[in-house]
Amino acid sequence: MTEQLLSQYTGLVDFLGRVLGPDYEIILHEILPEQSRVAAIANGGISGRDVGAPITDAALRMIIQKQYESKNYIINYTGQLSSGKTLRSSTMFIKDGGKLVGLLCINFDDSRFHELSDNILRLVHPDDFVHHHYFPSDAPAKQPAAPQHAHAQPTEHFQSDMNGLMEDLFATVTKDTGVPLRRLTQAERAEIVARLYEQGMFELRGAVQFTVQKLGCSQASVYRYIKNAKAAEE
Repeated sequence: MTEQLLSQYTGLVDFLGRVLGPDYEIILHEILPEQSRVAAIANGGISGRDVGAPITDAALRMIIQKQYESKNYIINYTGQLSSGKTLRSSTMFIKDGGKLVGLLCINFDDSRFHELSDNILRLVHPDDFVHHHYFPSDAPAKQPAAPQHAHAQPTEHFQSDMNGLMEDLFATVTKDTGVPLRRLTQAERAEIVARLYEQGMFELRGAVQFTVQKLGCSQASVYRYIKNAKAAEE
């Protein structure tokens, strides 16, 4: 991203953060050859991130799948914080001559409005009715209940540091592995690396060494598995 573009979009992040208010987190991701990062952020307290934080797993998938080639933006998908809170997220692709150079993302935290709606329900309905129709059936009628709202399966997870992002990606890919990682066969390791590649894992600096340590295999083996994954994709 050129200095001019970076300056323009940094100003836009600040502007949108002030206009939309504290329930909206605005993030500018700069896409760099070696390491993409958060270049500017407004209301970062929502996800706990700051300038320099890594991009998300969803952003990595967008990049590795080259979704920016056919779309200018992706809107209204779900993200999940480590606290379990769900956000509504949207991403605009910033392109310079067709090349992806950045992402402008907006995450909306609607938890205050859920709390308001629940309080309104309690004003117009008896407590027993609210608990029976809007909260789990086994919740005690007089127990102060937290809002219970169904959400779509989150497609994005937010991490404030690179190691946390890689841990999250690795855990997602290996969660259904039925044996200890050190006892995996060569074919099973290759499959895990292929799935990590599909998730954009190896766009991150240090991802190969991280994977080597997790799988207990050689660096040469991981590079070979990545090469095979790329060949299968073509």
